Amino acid sequence: MISIISELLESHLYTIANQLSLPIVYENIEATPNDEVYLKSNILPAITTSFDLESESRIYKGVYQISVVAPINTGKLRSQQIVESIIKHFPPNLELMRGNLALYINSVPSAYPAITDKTTYTIPISMNYRADTLIFN
Repeated sequence: MISIISELLESHLYTIANQLSLPIVYENIEATPNDEVYLKSNILPAITTSFDLESESRIYKGVYQISVVAPINTGKLRSQQIVESIIKHFPPNLELMRGNLALYINSVPSAYPAITDKTTYTIPISMNYRADTLIFN
């Protein structure tokens, strides 16, 4: 199910990235900075549980982290505006579905302090997700 969770979250991110004309760097893909702002997508799964007696249904929980990465010395305003757009695009209780999997953003997306290194200025955004497998009888 992690592949479906990834597809749901990343396709929703792709929508806003496309509107903002920003490239996305996905997990296990090397970033090649070229003096432009880009988004970095990371899915951090947590413990999987079950809520029925037969353990047929599953609850997948985790954190979705999107980082806005800008070249160093380009200021913070554009990065902050992108962060605000992403937070608005992933509202709490957002529902994404595929087949028998229902995924929800179940926290308010939060921006964290910027991380600066020699070449980049990065603002991470994190939100909790929950994905439930639905049983149809």
